Amino acid sequence: MDEGAADVVDGDSLRRVDGPDEHAVNTKASATASANAARAVTTRSVPPGAIGIACRSLRTLPVMSLPRLSPTAFRRLTVVNVVLLVAIIVSGAIVRLTNSGLGCANWPNCSATKLVDVSTHHAAIEQLNRIFSGAIGVPIALALLGAYRREPRRRDLIRMAWVLFALFWAEAVLGGISVMVKLAWVSVMGHFLLALALVAIALWMRQRASEPDAAMNRTPVVSHRIELLARGVYALTIWVLVWGTLVTAAGPHGGDAEARRLGWPLVDVARVHGTSVDVLVGLVLVLVVALVRTRAPVRVLRTASITMLVMSAQGILGYVQYFEHIPAVLVGFHVLGAVLVFACVQQLMFELRAPRAGIAGEKQIAPDRSAVMAT
Repeated sequence: MDEGAADVVDGDSLRRVDGPDEHAVNTKASATASANAARAVTTRSVPPGAIGIACRSLRTLPVMSLPRLSPTAFRRLTVVNVVLLVAIIVSGAIVRLTNSGLGCANWPNCSATKLVDVSTHHAAIEQLNRIFSGAIGVPIALALLGAYRREPRRRDLIRMAWVLFALFWAEAVLGGISVMVKLAWVSVMGHFLLALALVAIALWMRQRASEPDAAMNRTPVVSHRIELLARGVYALTIWVLVWGTLVTAAGPHGGDAEARRLGWPLVDVARVHGTSVDVLVGLVLVLVVALVRTRAPVRVLRTASITMLVMSAQGILGYVQYFEHIPAVLVGFHVLGAVLVFACVQQLMFELRAPRAGIAGEKQIAPDRSAVMAT
């Protein structure tokens, strides 16, 4: 035979192939042998049916999910939000009354080079207020999450939780804008009124969370005339609060010496505000008398009486602070009193209607659907 060739036996025959073909046959045979060896090893190392058992085990692993929240636990969370939102309004007033509103000249950083800065007295006060304001976002976010995890789940509480969450972020953004515009009185005024809106939603959420799940509707427990009178009290309360912020805008406590103030004469603005308070207290007194004459429910009469007492004390405090040339300490208590007056009037509006049982499915999500959404 010639050099470079090989004889290959195939069955009973003998045939001649060239060198390159012989190399291909040898390579293919080696690959086949390796594959057979690998299959043999796999067959020996993995018992029959083991893969199927492992797959079934994976399919039966429990799905991790957040725990359900009872109505009582959720109601307590709403109370925490109310208390903290009232506290942050007072905290913001302390910042303004100590002239620390621009203690942190930037936002969200305290300064151009530091996120947190407590190097000065004013910076420390403003920084603590910012930290406190941001921390309140935690229970508000928990309330939103809890509204979905509450058992049973209710659409009305979910909607309120989303509104509260959105208003919180709007308040944070408006606070940053207030710093950027050097505490212009319009921004500070809006910041306070938006904080009251947060308190209003938190109070309404607490009230609804305190009511039975089957109470889908609320019916009046007083006459239509008394309800209209109470609505007039609510509207006039908003009017008084707005004028109170205008008095602040025209007064000496702007939060910083460089803050832009309202150019209206303080005496004229305070006169309008004080007169409005007098009318409001008189209107609440008329409401209390009407409730007594019509033998309104005890809860309504008690809430109206407390509202009148708190409102009267707030009015007296307002006159005292004005004639004492608006000292910062009294102004701080007056801010707290304004929030308490608003909370009392808001609660009075709640008490005018009582929950009534309705179709449970109107505002509740069916348990089977809730379970599907939870997974």
